[in-house]
Amino acid sequence: MEHYLGEKDRVGFVAFGGVTNWLTASSGIVQVYRILDSLLDAEIFMSYAWKDIDLIPVRALPPHALVIALSPLLDERAVRSLLDLRARGYDLTVIEVSPVPFASPGRSELDRLAYRLWLLRREALRSRYLRLGVPVVEWRDDVSLQVALEEVRRFKRHARVARV
Repeated sequence: MEHYLGEKDRVGFVAFGGVTNWLTASSGIVQVYRILDSLLDAEIFMSYAWKDIDLIPVRALPPHALVIALSPLLDERAVRSLLDLRARGYDLTVIEVSPVPFASPGRSELDRLAYRLWLLRREALRSRYLRLGVPVVEWRDDVSLQVALEEVRRFKRHARVARV
């Protein structure tokens, strides 16, 4: 974020996790603090009144904008919304807040099989994003966010353009 704001790019913020909130794109040091405040206020809670990403105003998410999503990729609706953004031409990057350290394989053979299937399904989802030219970087507790973002920059530098 600081890199883009340092280049005088406009940066915004969109949070959806029960309620959809957005911060209109702007630049400058004040925007850093607005984004940090929005991140601190963001929370996820269960809601059956899912608000689709289409409800976000165009000025909050202009065409061809770079979208950096922080997500554990557990909610199918969020996964579909991110794929929809990519299909509409947005430059998408996913920082996967890894849920793997919080899940255990279990003790029974059936539990271990279910855990392996869950890991394979997650890997298949990452592969699906990669085929669309979307980098997915796993971010774990023991790695700084800056390291994950640097991995994204390396991917973007060497990636080929994917047709959607």
